Amino acid sequence: MSQGLFAAVSGVRANQTRLNVISNNVANVNTVGFKSSSVNFATVFAQTITGGTRSNGNLGGTNPRQIGNGVLVAEIPADFSQGGTQFTGRGTDLLINGEGFFAVERVDQNLGSVNASFFLSRAGNFSLDSLGNMVTVSGNRVRGTSQLSGSVPATITTVQIPQEMVIVKDTNAAGTIVQTHLAGIGEATANITAARNAGATGQNIATVQLVNFSIGSDGSITGTYSNGDRISVRTDPNTVSTTDPTQARREIVHLPSEGGTYGADNDNDAAPSTASDDGIVTQIGIGLAGVDGGSLGTANGPFSDMDGRQLQLQTATVTNPQGLLYDGNNNFLISANSGNTFFGVPGNESRGSLQAGALESSNVDIAAEFTNLVITQRGLEAASRVITAHSQVMQTIIQAV
Repeated sequence: MSQGLFAAVSGVRANQTRLNVISNNVANVNTVGFKSSSVNFATVFAQTITGGTRSNGNLGGTNPRQIGNGVLVAEIPADFSQGGTQFTGRGTDLLINGEGFFAVERVDQNLGSVNASFFLSRAGNFSLDSLGNMVTVSGNRVRGTSQLSGSVPATITTVQIPQEMVIVKDTNAAGTIVQTHLAGIGEATANITAARNAGATGQNIATVQLVNFSIGSDGSITGTYSNGDRISVRTDPNTVSTTDPTQARREIVHLPSEGGTYGADNDNDAAPSTASDDGIVTQIGIGLAGVDGGSLGTANGPFSDMDGRQLQLQTATVTNPQGLLYDGNNNFLISANSGNTFFGVPGNESRGSLQAGALESSNVDIAAEFTNLVITQRGLEAASRVITAHSQVMQTIIQAV
């Protein structure tokens, strides 16, 4: 008698869990980047009365006789299908078209043996803080990448768009700009002067402020400054690494506001690179996308306070998204079963491209959720009715005794 009672109780528990999951899905129907979950049940081991027999002589075989012991929750998988598109028009709002996650910095690294230095998220409602860092609504800084692809980036720094900087242009006797440097506010004048191109006779030093910026489908950021110059990250397919010919170079392009003509700037591999849009290309390094002050190819090197600022968002994929852990605030955590994490430029390999000015809405199907709600409610009621029936039978037996 008690066996059937406990089997019915397991049905109540399992359906209650499913009801909780449905409630959470419906509650997050308007949450940016939310991924709905479902519940799958499995049978509990059965009590075997007989295991069945083979045919023997004139007797036929008999089938097993078993009594089930109820139901349990087998899994609660998340649905990582694409949500809808909400157009916002805000330049810092980003949507991933396809697979992948944004990587954002984690400050409370308390997960132990699992890599806990970052969160993964599908919510792209970002903004800029007072220092130009791209941050989430919780203040976590969005991470950039310093290489085009791979599972172990050389460095992973935060995305920071310089709000104010110094643009230094070296000119020759004819007034032609032959070299451009970037410097941070407060950089010593002696450092800027020391970085002068060998063929330059003068310098034009200007403090400029960020006017506006845009983000491309590959995560590259283009910033326009108050003097009309622009810095942006681009891939030049004609210049590749000498050690890895399949890897194109990410570059910073400085465009002249005054219509001057820049000369070709030699990179570290001695491969000249020119910009087709009347600009100058300063190499940031093979596969790199950070802002380095100074001009590589000379002995002066970058200015330290401009080094490492990323103008390229990275996205990430994991081997098993179902293995990720929800951590609140639209964030996921790497778990022991999520597999390897692969970082890289959006739009490459299996990573989806970015769309600025839009957000990914929740992928909750409200019609399906209410259908499941009715089914779950009936299952819960049926299991409760069985418990009541068992209680009445037990009461009758006790009264008879």
